[in-house]
Amino acid sequence: MATLAVVGAIVAIGLALGWWGSLHGRNGSQPSDQAHINDSQSTAQTPGNTPRTKPTPKPRPQPQPEQSATNQTPPAAAIVPATQTPAPANLITNWEEKVDAILVSDGEDADKAKQMLEMFPHLAPDAQEEVAHHLSNLTPDENYGPLGSYLTNSTLPEAVLDVLLEDVLNRPNAIKLPMLLEVARDPQNPKAGEAKDVLELFLEEDYGSDWTKWQAKMDEWLKDNPD
Repeated sequence: MATLAVVGAIVAIGLALGWWGSLHGRNGSQPSDQAHINDSQSTAQTPGNTPRTKPTPKPRPQPQPEQSATNQTPPAAAIVPATQTPAPANLITNWEEKVDAILVSDGEDADKAKQMLEMFPHLAPDAQEEVAHHLSNLTPDENYGPLGSYLTNSTLPEAVLDVLLEDVLNRPNAIKLPMLLEVARDPQNPKAGEAKDVLELFLEEDYGSDWTKWQAKMDEWLKDNPD
């Protein structure tokens, strides 16, 4: 009986161990494998891990054929404006100092204007424009002749002629109208058209390019309007 009891106990223990091992195999290894499968599926479906599409390369610009020599535009440095004013001879570069010295001197206005007129041909265009303003203020009517000769000089820059034309418009009629007529009759003078328009306003006539009639009408008008 004792032997049968021992054998029964051994069989019971063996069955218990087999049952425990089977249970451990199902409940222990399966979760690990399933988790690996789930992780693989999750990784494959994550938007951030979606394979990127290779970008399509942009087309490279095709080289343009070289421009023919006959159609090439010359360099800007080679283009010389047709109206470019040549640099005056014996250019005075320290003109500002000279002008300041003349203005603060104790001489008469007519003397100061004379000194500036001597400088005028040797000045660059921007300096001539500045000095022209001073000459307009300093030159008395009785000494206007030398300054008026520059108004009829069609080679001067237009900016300088603008100053001189504005000046003569403030002179007495006996100076103003003859100077306007001289400018108007010169087609090369940039101020010819403006001078002719002013003459029309004063004389109330338009004789076109018949300068003999303009002269006769002006002389007649000045007899009654000298100043």
